[in-house]
Amino acid sequence: MAKVVYIVSNIDKAVFFEHTALMLRDAGVDLSFILINSSDGYLATFLRANGFTVHFLEVDKLLFSWRQIIACTKILRDIKPQVVHCHLSAANYVGLISARLAGVPIRIYTRHAGKPLVTSSKESILDRLQNALATHIVAITESIKQLLLSEGVKESKITIVHHGFDISRMMKPDADEIKRIKQQYNPDNKYPVVGVIARWMQWKGIQYIIPAFAKLLKDYPDAKLCLFNASDNADYSPEISEMLQALPAGSYQRVGFEKNIYDLYHLFDIYVHVPVNPYCEAFGQTYVEALAAGVPSIFTLSGVAREFITEDNAYIVDFENSEAIYEKMKAILAKQKDPEMLFKNGQEVVSKIFSLELYISSLLSIYR
Repeated sequence: MAKVVYIVSNIDKAVFFEHTALMLRDAGVDLSFILINSSDGYLATFLRANGFTVHFLEVDKLLFSWRQIIACTKILRDIKPQVVHCHLSAANYVGLISARLAGVPIRIYTRHAGKPLVTSSKESILDRLQNALATHIVAITESIKQLLLSEGVKESKITIVHHGFDISRMMKPDADEIKRIKQQYNPDNKYPVVGVIARWMQWKGIQYIIPAFAKLLKDYPDAKLCLFNASDNADYSPEISEMLQALPAGSYQRVGFEKNIYDLYHLFDIYVHVPVNPYCEAFGQTYVEALAAGVPSIFTLSGVAREFITEDNAYIVDFENSEAIYEKMKAILAKQKDPEMLFKNGQEVVSKIFSLELYISSLLSIYR
């Protein structure tokens, strides 16, 4: 089996990479890691605790990172892998250049980014560079494949590989953890709890959820909005913070990070994820997680949602439509659709398409 190096940048906690590492090793892959800007995170700790060889680099200014590229090239020449697989911007830039200099025959990157609302010239240049350096590109959705083709990438370079999830764990919640999460984030037992797990970026559509929730408060004065992945430093933080200030005190909660993503969804009576167009979301793990957990959800069809979300497993709304979000919130609370039907259909479809076993099998076919 091939010797493979994963190069990953700016990741702290990522269950996805933890599962991938263990399952690839179980499949016989000789796997090691180069982590960029992630030396003290949960992922680094997990990998070292499980016996993986891990190297670390710090990259500040991407276009002036030649020392790091030289260091990365030396690491790769010492390891002599057949495959380098890069994830995320700094890893793609440093890793693909280094892999080319080190003579690695199979150079892969996974395209995790969708189409931004505004594309800078720097981003376009970096996209063209990584597309040229890679011998294979993993597109995580059909939308990303079409985006790559529009950038001039040959179809023969592209393989669609959906993310894999520990679906069985999502379907078997930990009662003690659910109790802990509810006590931590909803100690007053407010109802209904509307959940959002999204970075505070304009394209995530949180600015359309807040007005919908404000209307819901008139019908349900005890409702609570829980915003996870909240940040004061994201691109759209000032606008979202200003909108939240108009809500009554105690009706919402901002949370930076909750590491137990498996059981977090059971905090919510309603879950909402509404990116603003079909292509801004590259994948959208939260679509899969919400259905696997069985929480009634309101979605726009962006990223991977376009491939499996239907009215049989969720409530669908148009882009940028607060009124529609509000109406669907009321529909969920009125049980317009049978919750058991949504639960069953959602878990069925995600189990079929997004299993870890299928994901690992698809990766191995590329590595081989």
